[in-house]
Amino acid sequence: MKRLTIILLCFATAVAVFAKPPKLNVERLFDGRLNNNKSVTISIYKNNGNYYRGITVKNSPEIIKMIADAIEKDAPRASDYSDYQGNDGQYTSLQIINNGETIYIGLQRDRHGGGFFFIQGKEKAFK
Repeated sequence: MKRLTIILLCFATAVAVFAKPPKLNVERLFDGRLNNNKSVTISIYKNNGNYYRGITVKNSPEIIKMIADAIEKDAPRASDYSDYQGNDGQYTSLQIINNGETIYIGLQRDRHGGGFFFIQGKEKAFK
């Protein structure tokens, strides 16, 4: 019985060590610095174990660049990364695995200094 208890305790400790927050650069965009900016709309939703955050930007190339730079810093951690430039804008997406769950990140940039950014996944992926 003692062995089983010790094994279970070791397993629980190992799981706790590996289950850590992803600490992504893109998560820092939601630290409040953009809350009072009139060219930004921020959306945050938690529903049924899913977590979604989005930023819509209008006419602010500086903010779009800040978002794109944060994505580029997180790109080496991505299990999947794509970047596409078309006639109507540029699209960047990546997927990062954390705690056995996928975090989806995307940025759509238009030619007028605006765009839409999102980060989405199961709540477990952010813990």
